[in-house]
Amino acid sequence: MAFEIKFRIWDKSLKEFISKGFTITQHGKLLKFNQEITNPENYILHPFSGMLDKYDKEIYEEDIIEHTVAQSGNISQIVGIVRYDSTKALFYLDDLNRTALSDLFSIRKIGNPYENSVLFDLYVKKKIS
Repeated sequence: MAFEIKFRIWDKSLKEFISKGFTITQHGKLLKFNQEITNPENYILHPFSGMLDKYDKEIYEEDIIEHTVAQSGNISQIVGIVRYDSTKALFYLDDLNRTALSDLFSIRKIGNPYENSVLFDLYVKKKIS
């Protein structure tokens, strides 16, 4: 089974996701149309987790997702941000348990904080302060 390496890139100056024309070298440098980028701090790279939500939407690092939890006969919804742990090589939900994304079920992608300022205020801004 082949695993496709995909990513999306947030361009801070354009304030939008772009992906066409970008590649990553084996040394981790970001290239645009095979030319080294002179201002890499202007771009935020989000790797694809390899997972889709229940509506077949791709889930990337820093997406905000909701998943269903069943405990003691009660069902609840947990919301968190998808993060990547490079020491364990896994994507996880940034919640109290740091649950591996692959262990979750009934996942629904809510969005991402870059394209939705309300999500930024609710989920990211409070982590910065």
